[in-house]
Amino acid sequence: MKPSGREPLELLRDSLAEAQETVRAYDTKAQIVGVGYVFALGVVGRFEALLPKIPELDPFSLAVACGLIIPILLFGFVLYPSRKFVDRLASQSEEMPGGVLYVDPKKLSSAEALEEAACRCDPIKEVSFELLRVSQLRDLKRRRFLRALIAAAIAFLCIFATHFIRVYE
Repeated sequence: MKPSGREPLELLRDSLAEAQETVRAYDTKAQIVGVGYVFALGVVGRFEALLPKIPELDPFSLAVACGLIIPILLFGFVLYPSRKFVDRLASQSEEMPGGVLYVDPKKLSSAEALEEAACRCDPIKEVSFELLRVSQLRDLKRRRFLRALIAAAIAFLCIFATHFIRVYE
């Protein structure tokens, strides 16, 4: 059974809305987990006060201390990529449709130009193109979020190892 003229467009719009929600969810997750990581470092820092003091700072401890900053930066890096970033990564061979769903004010600088572009655009092509771009952005944010989580886990393992070593010295 062949779908009606409106069904493919509605399906694409639903997919686009879901992809946009997922992109926003990765931003929210990165903010929450990043702040949680900073608070967890504060709790670990308080535990550090219970351990005996080391008179000098060794290179390993300094490296661990510097490494604690990396997950914070990586969580911030999840927030950085935007739609414009993904457009720069797009292949040059792919022709952008009328640009009605994602309006570039440099190309469509007046209401008349936008109205004209909307009248001559193909809605399915517009939504399909936007869905591809937002999906690329979603996948980029997912990879960066997982990278930040892994870095945070490694940082906590290093903290645990240094505490463990200091307790049994």
